[in-house]
Amino acid sequence: MQFFITVATLLMAASSAIAATPSRRQAAADTKVRVILRDDAGDKQEIVFAAVNSNVAQGVAGIFSTLEVDVGSDAQSSLRCSVTGVDQTVRLFARRGANLDDTFSDSTNGEWTFDGPTLINTVRCDPAFVADNRNAAQAMTGVLGKEISWESVSLVLGNGGG
Repeated sequence: MQFFITVATLLMAASSAIAATPSRRQAAADTKVRVILRDDAGDKQEIVFAAVNSNVAQGVAGIFSTLEVDVGSDAQSSLRCSVTGVDQTVRLFARRGANLDDTFSDSTNGEWTFDGPTLINTVRCDPAFVADNRNAAQAMTGVLGKEISWESVSLVLGNGGG
């Protein structure tokens, strides 16, 4: 009987010592990059990249009004992301404050807003992206090679064959 009491006492002492030992595990590094897209109704779609050390992309399908980039505490804080539409070759522009850009950062400054509901097909994040703040005329110049005003735009309808 004394044997069982001794064993029980030792087991209780051992379990108390284990419970009192502080955990030595380190928290996992937060290198995730989250891109949150929202539509006019406030519904959101979140794209998560586990880590971004090079150019990475994920497909997405939807019409969105805003975009927000949330960079994990252990990720590169200057990381930027871009979005493209159906053609996947032309990056789309959005505004945050006075900035108009086609690459978007976290900077803890909140959402980027598209000029209207915008069809998004791909989200791409890349440490090589840099800020390229532009105003609307500069954005059109960069894409088309010359500045365009609404007064110079005309619509021609026809069969294309003459």
